[in-house]
Amino acid sequence: MPAEHRIAAETDIPAGESREFVVAGRIVALFHVEGEFHALDGVCPHAGGPLANGVLEGCIVTCPWHGWQFDVSSGQHCLSAGIRQTAFPVRVADGNIYVELPD
Repeated sequence: MPAEHRIAAETDIPAGESREFVVAGRIVALFHVEGEFHALDGVCPHAGGPLANGVLEGCIVTCPWHGWQFDVSSGQHCLSAGIRQTAFPVRVADGNIYVELPD
């Protein structure tokens, strides 16, 4: 059963930026794109790079280690339809950001 966790305040992440959080033993990359927040598994599947430290252009993040790119709104790899980074549901309420993670 998935569990919802408070991850940050809305004001913690300016528009166009991302942050890395450890939540329930997982590394989560949280992105703020055009007024919406998106959460992905923060570890790049290629070589373990920190996705939250990558360059965010629009809704595309580029891993800082080897340049793999993902759409933060879906987790879809930009070049390979067969690669999708795990995305987590996000909810904003009362100025707080919550992420839903599997148990």
